[in-house]
Amino acid sequence: MDLYEKWNRYRTKIPPGRYLLKCVKAERANIWHEGKGGWGRSEKIIIWFEVVQGDHMGAVVPMFLTIGKNGRIAQGSKYFTSWCIANGLRRPLRNRLKEMPPSKFVNKVFEGEVVDVKPRWNNGAVQPEFFHYSRVDALYELIIGDPNS
Repeated sequence: MDLYEKWNRYRTKIPPGRYLLKCVKAERANIWHEGKGGWGRSEKIIIWFEVVQGDHMGAVVPMFLTIGKNGRIAQGSKYFTSWCIANGLRRPLRNRLKEMPPSKFVNKVFEGEVVDVKPRWNNGAVQPEFFHYSRVDALYELIIGDPNS
């Protein structure tokens, strides 16, 4: 069972907070979700992290990052900020996905923030806790890894 299947089956739920997170995989994916204009697919980058320290060591937690149309990355986006951290706090030459590959994250350890996701029903009520899960919201610092790789 790959990481996505494992996470999709069990939807990892750990307490919110700061963790040391090792990137084990980064990929492009089309995600089906409800957005401002209704239901649809959008292309995202999913970065798969494994908690490497503490009581929840080994837990798999994803980070979902939006990319713009035609592979453009907005400079204020989470992807841009996270990628620059993985790149040793250096900006890319151009803010396009081909110059900012997701592979920049793989096999590096970051300090990051994990948050709870509490899905809601159509009427706005929060779904039961059974459906809640954790995701990485932000990367703060590159702890281990060569920014040039």
